[in-house]
Amino acid sequence: MPPLRVLHVLDHSWPILDGYAQRSRSIVNSQLQLGMLPTVVTGPLHQQDDAGAADTVFEGVRYLRTVSDRGLLSHAVNRKWPVVREAAVVRLLHARLLSLLRNESFDIVHAHSPSLCGRAAQSAARSYGIPFVYEIRAFWEDSAVKAPSNPLASIRYRLARSLETRVVRHADAVVGIANSILRDLEGRGIPSGKLFHVANGVDTARFTPCPRDSAFAATLGLDGNPTLGFIGTLFPWEGLSWLVSAAIGLRGRGFKFKLLIVGDGAEGNEVRRIIKENNAADYILFTGRVPHDQVHRYYSVIDAMIYPRLSIRLTELVTPLKPLEAMALGKAILGSDVGGIRELIEPEITGIVFKPGNAQDFEAQAIRILSDSRLRQALGESARRKVIAEKDWKTVVRAYEPAYAAAIRNRK
Repeated sequence: MPPLRVLHVLDHSWPILDGYAQRSRSIVNSQLQLGMLPTVVTGPLHQQDDAGAADTVFEGVRYLRTVSDRGLLSHAVNRKWPVVREAAVVRLLHARLLSLLRNESFDIVHAHSPSLCGRAAQSAARSYGIPFVYEIRAFWEDSAVKAPSNPLASIRYRLARSLETRVVRHADAVVGIANSILRDLEGRGIPSGKLFHVANGVDTARFTPCPRDSAFAATLGLDGNPTLGFIGTLFPWEGLSWLVSAAIGLRGRGFKFKLLIVGDGAEGNEVRRIIKENNAADYILFTGRVPHDQVHRYYSVIDAMIYPRLSIRLTELVTPLKPLEAMALGKAILGSDVGGIRELIEPEITGIVFKPGNAQDFEAQAIRILSDSRLRQALGESARRKVIAEKDWKTVVRAYEPAYAAAIRNRK
């Protein structure tokens, strides 16, 4: 049987280094290793963060770009006009896909959320009779609309939800990265027979336990006290401002520890403000962004990773990627008890959870995990065994095979 030719349609990709791009890179690389022939095409918004992007080959996979450098559509994208911008993104990506499908042959068109990618890819795939798979990593209406209580935002929320549902209804097969996403789709009347679960994964050969970099820890001032750590993007829903306030409260009770925050984002300025106003810089170290090739050194000096996500619709439905990296590294995990975290962690076996937004429960569980090195070791070892057995990307991507088969069957 000839290798399956899969066209992945993405909002953005490598060399951008966020979780979306990392999942995409892992998927296509693992599919290539399994004998498939993946190709990536990115939408015009990729150029916002990678202005010089051009068609290229990386790690044996072609990355094709949608370049928009002139005309009204390009102007709409760059000016970020509401609604008009989204329509321009769909039109530009649709035109790029039609040109590509006209000149090359693919067995599957596999679009990944947001639904702008799905809408453009769905229409292009239909034009050439190619099976279409749509993958939801997060519902666009939950991640793109910041203030649903605002009347204008509420209209945008309904429009975004309607578009997402429309793309799903017309897809030949639908993938969700979390079971909670699939349950939500069933609630919208989507037949369960065309829904498939392909979880987040991790490269367990790349993320392996490493010894503590004691010299590096000394330069950071981390010697002497156990250290909690967060490494990632400071999105508002990640709860870092709340965490810093809760950590200050824990310190006020006399418990000695360090908190290391690596990364930056929308909550960065608020985190800095809280640290400064409470004179907490001697035990809360906020590094901001660090070079990607240095991240492993920061992981090495952290005793337990913390993921204090707030409880909102997005975090209840979506599983994060970073905890799996920590689990592969054999790190103990302390996470808030929201749906996306619960789908990754087996409480008291591969991690410890606390009630989201509950400072008292956070303090109790943080003291447990920070004061007991044997507990941390047991949790970390159990977590690594779990991800090796169930969450390595080479295992995870095989779940696409029935989804692709269903899409091909449903298109006939």
